Amino acid sequence: MQINDETFITQKTFRALLQAMSHPGRVYQLEQKTEVRSQITDKYNLFSVLQTLLDHEVGFCVIGKEKEYLKSNISELTGCPVKDISDADFIIVSDGESNGEILKAKKGSLEYPDTGATVIYSIRSLSQIPPYPPLVKGGIRGDLKLTLKGPGINGEISLFLVGVSKKEFHYLKEINSEYPLGIDSVFIDSANRIMCIPRSTRIEVR
Repeated sequence: MQINDETFITQKTFRALLQAMSHPGRVYQLEQKTEVRSQITDKYNLFSVLQTLLDHEVGFCVIGKEKEYLKSNISELTGCPVKDISDADFIIVSDGESNGEILKAKKGSLEYPDTGATVIYSIRSLSQIPPYPPLVKGGIRGDLKLTLKGPGINGEISLFLVGVSKKEFHYLKEINSEYPLGIDSVFIDSANRIMCIPRSTRIEVR
């Protein structure tokens, strides 16, 4: 089977998502289909994951830059309808900062906690190794260190992220403070890497 087979790519992406959600904080490499880059530019990584997760039975919303462009292209690609943030199953934060909007996301119920939303961040870089030199020039946010603990993590795990606001993790801690209610989060960077933080994970920003 060729690497550019769409079904093969989707299956590989789905397996990477399952692994990342089962092992919070661990960084995985997504499969890459280079011939579509000319159509969706640097957002290929994001679109690849959305194509795997979204369909006509769920709803999504977009926060951040290129909002209208992303809404139109995501709907066309997946058949998924646009909804208000309080009703959306998937929330896409296109530039690493929601300005607190994710606090409006649905958190599920005690009977059905898995009906809480999933927020997907498109960021510049994520790694388990500190970036060197730090990417702080040209108005780009510097590196942010996270420490994660909880189910699926042996002790604790550290991460370094570039292109996401520190405030976002305080919002995630707040909305997940009544576990099992809360939201899951997915981070995708420009190098086609993915990392997940389920609602059960404890976050410390350093």
